[in-house]
Amino acid sequence: MLRHNLPALLVLSLFLSLTGCNGLPRSSATDAPPLGPILPDSAARTAWITQILAQDPLASQDRQPPPRQSNAEVVAKLRQKRDIPLPDAYWAQWQHNLDAFDADTARHKEAERARYIATFTDQLKRVDDPTLLRLATAPDSLDAADSDAWKQRLIERYSRYIIDSEVSREMIDAHLRRMALMDRQYGVCALDSDCWDHAPRP
Repeated sequence: MLRHNLPALLVLSLFLSLTGCNGLPRSSATDAPPLGPILPDSAARTAWITQILAQDPLASQDRQPPPRQSNAEVVAKLRQKRDIPLPDAYWAQWQHNLDAFDADTARHKEAERARYIATFTDQLKRVDDPTLLRLATAPDSLDAADSDAWKQRLIERYSRYIIDSEVSREMIDAHLRRMALMDRQYGVCALDSDCWDHAPRP
């Protein structure tokens, strides 16, 4: 029922290949050098930052999930497979629980994506105009040191997104509690040992 992500390094490598980097960028330092203070806004700087964000696959994506089997289809197949005498309301609750879990994970991932964008935007606001212009219009024209530093910042931002956007223990526990309460309400464990409600009995 839980959707498993690709391993973080595989996803990161794919992400970097899409952005024009040849696999994981090589860097002589473990961290990019610190940036300076936030610089004053201007119409040009705002336009450049918007352009840079539009070129970033994670910042610009529309967040439409890939096509997959609907929760209604999942529950229908499970109902047919288990063949347990349970009312329609039970299976409707099962689908509702899956929908709730999907909504929780979608909100969590979108919040982490927003954090990624905020971090990237903060970094860009600390860059001088000539560098900002190059990042927006001709990133390949950056000198080797600047290019290496921005690749490293990309790795740091995206690695943090991959880690933090994973489904949390709290979300999994909340889903398991909903499923256990559902099975308890309908007495499923008396009909099938493969049930969600395994709480110890008095």
